Amino acid sequence: MRLIRGIIMAIGVIGILVIITLITGFYLYSLSPSILARAIPVGVSPEAAQSFDDKVEAANTQIKSAIEARQAREINVTVTESEANSKLVQLLAEGKLPLKRVLVNFDDGYFLVYAVVDAPVIDAKMAAIGRITVSDGKPNVVLDEYNLGKLPLPPSAKNRAEQVANILVSLQISDIPLDVTSVQFSDHQIIISGTTRTGE
Repeated sequence: MRLIRGIIMAIGVIGILVIITLITGFYLYSLSPSILARAIPVGVSPEAAQSFDDKVEAANTQIKSAIEARQAREINVTVTESEANSKLVQLLAEGKLPLKRVLVNFDDGYFLVYAVVDAPVIDAKMAAIGRITVSDGKPNVVLDEYNLGKLPLPPSAKNRAEQVANILVSLQISDIPLDVTSVQFSDHQIIISGTTRTGE
């Protein structure tokens, strides 16, 4: 009888500890991540969102023209922080992102992103600082820092976030006939350069 009572009590204590851990975890990931202190607010506008669309459309036209002519042409696209953030805000308003808020900064050599994820019960706040390298004509996201609220995360969490980011990037560019040659962050802009594929 004591053995059964002891086991039941142990299970009860474990259950209470699990509940406390979950509550603490929910609370910690709802707090603002430390990276947010380094973020800089960016002004947004419908005009900047339209400018983003115009630049993307112009790049697509150049790529299509080069492919039709079977020419390897260099394509360069420069997007400002304001244009990127304005487009993200537009997508949020249209309900096309599972987020409540998002902010990106482009600094010399790296990017910073902060997002409030629309999660069940309590919204999760995440932030990351990283770079983009290029290998074999494809961009690769490298995260230097990753925060999920104020949760103490193991290194594997950053690696998983990096893997997910690279899968998303790969899916977005998989059908674009362009070999990316460089991705640079400078003067609050991202500059993407690439060469069209001739198909030969």
